[in-house]
Amino acid sequence: MARPTMQFQGFGRWVGNAEVFDSFGRFLGNGSDYRHVQLMGDGRIRINVSFIGPFKHSGHYFIEQRDRYRLYEGPANIGYAEVLSENLVDANAYWPALGLSQRFFLMIVGDQLQLSLAQMSRGEHLMYVVVGQNDRVPENIPDPQPTLVSGTHYDLSEDPTCGRGEILLHRSGVWRGILTALDQAGQSLGEFEYSQALELRSPQILCMQIAGGAFNDYPHSACFVTNQWQAWATEESAIVGSYSLSGGRALSGQFYYREAHLRCWQREVTTLDGKQKAIIQHWYRGGQRIGSQFGVLEFEQTDELSTQ
Repeated sequence: MARPTMQFQGFGRWVGNAEVFDSFGRFLGNGSDYRHVQLMGDGRIRINVSFIGPFKHSGHYFIEQRDRYRLYEGPANIGYAEVLSENLVDANAYWPALGLSQRFFLMIVGDQLQLSLAQMSRGEHLMYVVVGQNDRVPENIPDPQPTLVSGTHYDLSEDPTCGRGEILLHRSGVWRGILTALDQAGQSLGEFEYSQALELRSPQILCMQIAGGAFNDYPHSACFVTNQWQAWATEESAIVGSYSLSGGRALSGQFYYREAHLRCWQREVTTLDGKQKAIIQHWYRGGQRIGSQFGVLEFEQTDELSTQ
């Protein structure tokens, strides 16, 4: 069955705050992020963007909308975006004015909120990680004040929690939600219940059990050693691999599911309040992608820590 044409969901004004980190996860500062998305007479979509923060960028680019992908046609942004759903794009692009390549995903949550993660590199060197949260702003309402944590990079660069007092992605509790899955051709596999049960056994040891999804036949457990900036699996884990953290609310990493012999590239971003997170996974057998799954998970807090 042919995959339906994806309708563009991002029209209007988007205003928000981004947190910018270096390649080691150190906080560099906040950025004010403004985007205005308009449909032009020739059918293309114009994006006016202004970003003022640790780096600065202002300009516009055009999107040529196709069924399952979008072309970014400059001048400010050039590249290709895979459309995984009406509310999610996963892009590889180039910002000529900055000389930076970008791996980027953006998910619209509940129509009025965008969560995004941009990993910006020059060559193979990761220079910036930008964790974004933007609100859709009606045309007749003045720009809102963005939500942010007060502080400068002098205050927060050595704080892995970015002033929040905890790693939001490492709290003991359960993340639950529904993931939409696609096969290697982008065709729907359906929707699947998915959960991550986390137990922070000490500041250095995080254990989790993952259940559900299209590529997980049974629950898998893993324990990770963490220094609050990165985490890596212990030898006995059913899931091995590692990931990097940005401010405790975004991660990106590679995991290997030992029984299934599958590799998963996973990225996550929480909302600023830590109640929800966007998650996207691409699954591979060797170098061949066999599918993807993505969605929004809700967090349920548990306060008990294991003493074992």
